[in-house]
Amino acid sequence: MTVRIKLLGPLRVEHGDEVVTPSQPKLRQLLGLLAINAGTVVRTETITDELWGSEPCVKLARIVQTYVSQLRKLLGSSTSDSYVLSHTPRVGYVLHVGSAAYLDVDDFLRLRDRAERELAAEETEPAADTLLAGVRLCRGEVLADVSLGPVLRAHKSRLDTTRVAVLDRYLRTRLELGNAEAVLAEADRVVREDTRHEELYANLMRAFAAVGQRAEATDLFHDLRKKRVRESGLEPGQAVRAAFQQVISEEPAGMAAPSRSATVAAEVPAQIPPDNVAFRGFGAQLDGAATALTRARRVRPATLAVVGAPGVGTSTFCVHLANRTGEAFPDGQLYADLATAAPAEVLGGFIHAFRPDLSIPDNMHQRVRLFRKLTAGKRVLVVLDNVREGVDVAALQPGSPAGGMLLGCSSRMSEEVITSVVELPKLGGGELYELLSSGIGRGRVAREPEAARSLVAWCSGLPLVAALIVALARLRPHWSLARLLHKVTSTDSLVELPTGSLDLVASVQRSTRALCSGEWAALVDLERHHPGPGSISVDWTARTLDISAPAAESLLERLVEIRLADPVPPGRNMPQASYRYRIDPLYLRAVRHLAARAAPTGSPMYLAAVAPTAS
Repeated sequence: MTVRIKLLGPLRVEHGDEVVTPSQPKLRQLLGLLAINAGTVVRTETITDELWGSEPCVKLARIVQTYVSQLRKLLGSSTSDSYVLSHTPRVGYVLHVGSAAYLDVDDFLRLRDRAERELAAEETEPAADTLLAGVRLCRGEVLADVSLGPVLRAHKSRLDTTRVAVLDRYLRTRLELGNAEAVLAEADRVVREDTRHEELYANLMRAFAAVGQRAEATDLFHDLRKKRVRESGLEPGQAVRAAFQQVISEEPAGMAAPSRSATVAAEVPAQIPPDNVAFRGFGAQLDGAATALTRARRVRPATLAVVGAPGVGTSTFCVHLANRTGEAFPDGQLYADLATAAPAEVLGGFIHAFRPDLSIPDNMHQRVRLFRKLTAGKRVLVVLDNVREGVDVAALQPGSPAGGMLLGCSSRMSEEVITSVVELPKLGGGELYELLSSGIGRGRVAREPEAARSLVAWCSGLPLVAALIVALARLRPHWSLARLLHKVTSTDSLVELPTGSLDLVASVQRSTRALCSGEWAALVDLERHHPGPGSISVDWTARTLDISAPAAESLLERLVEIRLADPVPPGRNMPQASYRYRIDPLYLRAVRHLAARAAPTGSPMYLAAVAPTAS
């Protein structure tokens, strides 16, 4: 007989036609934790952290064993085609879902993926039906009636985000098909959601307008506005305001077959990537940057440059700041990565974001004029990541002093348009320890404090490296922190770990693109002969590279400029010539990997400064 576990709403366990959901809070909590991680080992320290907020001990381990025994009886058959709750000694427990068992989360995610494939193939009608099947599986917020500890809370947040995204995609797909009535059929489901999910309310407002119920759409906006102000003191964001403008316009979008140009003209670009919920640190820098970016200006847009060393989190900081200040720029938020696109291409994308119906001029100057015309009088935020010296930042500025510009840089810029600069320092040990604890699990960290402190030290103050460690720890929940430390400190860890976007080598490579070929060759040689931990002097560099002292100083100062080296001031009563420089060992390791691939190209501007002297 099929046992069904449902997490998308209040916890519900069904054995055939009988509801057998456990009533004991801790047992429900453990079942939710195992089910939401079905197929994956949940470590014992993760379980105790979730249930009691403490590390494992003999007493708690016995209680967990008792709970697991009760869950096995609850789930019934132990055959391979049903649920199997197995134990890995000294590691944890895993819930296997057999062919005769049912877990609503698995079914939901399969439907979501199927709908994405159908949409990609332009099979819009079947995709809408698939999305509706996924929506129907959701009975409310994930584990709505289960007590949540830190681990389950994070899983719930992730799944609730996916659940809302599927509902939003369904509503938008139905609107694109001209079926506003299907959207209105989900009105009760929408208004039960948190008011921060503004896209849902915006779609519902458009549906009301599409069937001629503009008064209902207007009432929805004002009711939502009152609730938002009461709950958070904030006005509705750009998505709801844009939908409201459509509703009150003479020809609101969504009314019987609008033209393509009429629809897109009312769109408000929202290109900022999603915020990183695990973001930590830089509180003072964030406050100062938010003030500098949103301060009212009458002459030109506020242009803030955020400067940080590779791996310090400049990109993440900019995305977090853009999401935090987004409501100050209700007319649009634009984003581009200059590591992958040229300014002319970026401008074309920005213009298309505002007016897809317009043809993009071939001439760069014409693109600049058109973009400024489209953004004139508007509060638009432009976020540019991986900005380096030589990029014409002014050409990408919005056309209104009320707008803003946020630049993520690996070195200081000499652009006159920059109005403020925020320097990101490396994080302290306490902040990195907190980042690791929240990502890996406090119980797991507390169990091996020495290994945890060694991991923090190895991070060298770089949040990206800490994120790399967290990613590996989550992929290998059965590893001890000591084994994890051994892995990440091994020679090839920077290139072998499956880190995705958490790539320190790529971050260092972006910085070295500012170097000319001679500087790069000198840096590679410097890495090859570097004496190890500690700092190096100008004299040592000159002797090692066989170049003059001025050339050595020029090279080291250039590395400081692109944030690959840190100056170490001379001690008291020591001459300025005693200045020393420290290059982080992780950066040196990244340089070694890059050198094994291919040297970056650059302008020969500094070639003479670092050319080897004649013997």
